[in-house]
Amino acid sequence: MRRVAELLSLPVLIHLLVLRPILKLIFGVHVEGRDNLTRLEQCILVANHNSHLDVLLLFHVLPARRIRYTHPVAAHEYFSRSRVLLWLADHLLQPVWIVRGDTAGDPLEGMRKRLAQGHSIVIFPEGTRGQAGKLTRFKTGVGRLAEGFPEVPIVPLFLSGPEKALPKTESLAIPLWNHVAVGPPQRFTGTAETFTRQLESMVRELGESDAGGRHRRLVRARRVPTLAVLGIDGSGKSTLSRALAQCLSPGARACLVTDDVEFFENGEKKDLQPLLAERLRKSIGRSAKTAGSLKSYKIPKLAELLLRDHIAAEIRKWYAPDVIVMDGSPLLNVAAWAKLYREDDFDESMCRSTLRVLSGRDEAVARDDPVFAVFPELAALKRFRLTHLAVPDVVLFLDVDPAVSLERIRSRGQQRQVHETEEKLGRLRDGYRMVCTVVERDLGTPARTLDGHRPLVEVAAAAIEELRRAHVTTMSHLHGMSEPNAAMEGGADA
Repeated sequence: MRRVAELLSLPVLIHLLVLRPILKLIFGVHVEGRDNLTRLEQCILVANHNSHLDVLLLFHVLPARRIRYTHPVAAHEYFSRSRVLLWLADHLLQPVWIVRGDTAGDPLEGMRKRLAQGHSIVIFPEGTRGQAGKLTRFKTGVGRLAEGFPEVPIVPLFLSGPEKALPKTESLAIPLWNHVAVGPPQRFTGTAETFTRQLESMVRELGESDAGGRHRRLVRARRVPTLAVLGIDGSGKSTLSRALAQCLSPGARACLVTDDVEFFENGEKKDLQPLLAERLRKSIGRSAKTAGSLKSYKIPKLAELLLRDHIAAEIRKWYAPDVIVMDGSPLLNVAAWAKLYREDDFDESMCRSTLRVLSGRDEAVARDDPVFAVFPELAALKRFRLTHLAVPDVVLFLDVDPAVSLERIRSRGQQRQVHETEEKLGRLRDGYRMVCTVVERDLGTPARTLDGHRPLVEVAAAAIEELRRAHVTTMSHLHGMSEPNAAMEGGADA
């Protein structure tokens, strides 16, 4: 009943029945990424600012239940020039008023009060309406605010269209199309200054992506080095991946992609707002694990790997890590698993063609290459443009005898997956060995083999040494890696 009463309040009804229809009818509003907001009960919205239409567009994106509990930050001196304008703003938007030039008060005090009440706020970190198409440097107030409320997700947005529909220098609006791009929610990490710069970069990239979409250009995410840890089930690759992410995190931001996405900074795990695709990946992954045959396992596992590659790309864009540690590699896993399904046909030549097709480096792969006859799925993936899987910068293969892996799997006390037999794990082991040989020789990626029978702390130390020997220029911060310690000791997992 309370929620119904809130929705029936006069300000909310005006938004839903008057303002939103007018915006949609006269200006047109296209929203991309609305799902990034729908599940949030509280957040800080951070957007660029070029027009007085900006606030109305942001309220247009909000779930109806959050309208009463969301407050834009606004300059009191501007709205107080008109009693009518001030009254409308107070009753429809309930702003957090900022009095510019007030050196005695804390400009963040009103925002902190609203956040402490469980409400959301809208911030334009540029501080004022900027020039059309130009994003000016963000003020650090948003970073200091986020630092004080690290549990509140921050949602970056980019608005395009208002700067033309109602420019800063005009008082008469023109009916032009508007677009709102909503990015994935973020959590505060680092310092107020660095987090502010990260938010600024995210909003800028949203704007560039929007422009790229309209002009059919692709905007690439920031280059982030990737380390992939390979191994059959029960080899301990997940445990090693997590240990390496922790070792890499002092002085750097390390993101681990395993069954979950985890973020490490200075050796400690940080809270991370999950990407929407991550929930879908987990659901598909659970379906693969309960498959009753290799045939029924193939499609959900392939879908899960494709989503894992997509999530890694999103991580590069939104979480701004310095390094990504992958528990496995979508590209290399698919190639190695081909050995499981077609053991007799899958040789090094076939492996090379598979890797080239899946990574989008298939200029040298002829249309009549035998790989397409043996694996028709490759042709389907190519047709649907799903063959641009990322090649990791360095690969570590954790080699373990299948009998040992199987004993570790049994010790978990969980139901075994369809491929978790000694014979099938042996074929997968051969597949990973072949993939490591081909990826280093033909794709130029350093691939090192580790003895997975040793204790974790020794394996992690050997992994760090191999990384240093690899001399990967994109991982130049490796000199700052911490050494593994006894606290890492434990049983091997997947």
